[in-house]
Amino acid sequence: MCFSAPASLAASGVLGISGIAILRMPKKKTEIPLSLFPIIFAVHQLVEGILWLSLTGVISDTYKAGAVYAYAFIAFVFWPIFVPFSMYMVETGRMRRKLIILCQLVGLYIGISFLISLVQGPVDATALSHSISYQIKGPAKSLAPYLIAVSVPLLLASNKRLVILGAALLLSCGAAAYMACSNTFPSVWCFYAAIMSLIIYLYFRYQAKATTKKEKMKLQQST
Repeated sequence: MCFSAPASLAASGVLGISGIAILRMPKKKTEIPLSLFPIIFAVHQLVEGILWLSLTGVISDTYKAGAVYAYAFIAFVFWPIFVPFSMYMVETGRMRRKLIILCQLVGLYIGISFLISLVQGPVDATALSHSISYQIKGPAKSLAPYLIAVSVPLLLASNKRLVILGAALLLSCGAAAYMACSNTFPSVWCFYAAIMSLIIYLYFRYQAKATTKKEKMKLQQST
C-alpha cells in the first residue's frame, strides 16, 4: 500500500466524519475522552497530509516546520499520555484501573521524554519512498514502553470491542515494523492506528443502541 498526501487527507476525512457522528451520540461524561480519538486522529492525518504537500513542493516549504512539530507532538507526547487517561476514565474494574495507572506512569515517562527531545531539537522530516522519515532524538529503547502506554490499557478493558482495538493496534505495529525502517515507523504505524480507531465508532454505536433499548424497556414497564 502506498502512502501519500491523498492517503493521509482521505483518512483524515473518513475519521473526521466518524468523529462527528460519535460526538452526536449519547455518552457518559467519562466516555468523552475516548470519543475524541477519531477526531484527534483526523487532525493528526491532516497534519501529515499538509507535511506531504510541503515535502513534495505542492505548497510552500514554510508549512513544514510547524507540521513536523505538530505531528511529532501528537504522536510521541500526546497519545502515550492520553490513551491511558481515557481508558482509566472508561474502565470500572478496580484491578484493571490499577494496572492502567501503571500504564499511565509509563506514558507520562515516554511523553515527557519526547517533549524534552522536541524542545531541545533538532526535529526534521523527509519523504522516503512512500512514507515520511522523522528525525527525532527520542529516549533510547522507547518502542516497548510506548506500546505499553498506547495499547495495553485497551487490552485491559472490560469491553471486548476496546480489547479488539488494542489487539489491532499491536498487529498494526507489527505490520508497520515489517514494512518500515525505524525513522518511517511512526508515519506508517500512526496511519494504521488512525484507521483502526474507527472501531471506536462501533463501540459508541453499540452503546447508543443499548441505551435506546433500555429506555424503551423502561417505558414499556412504566405503561
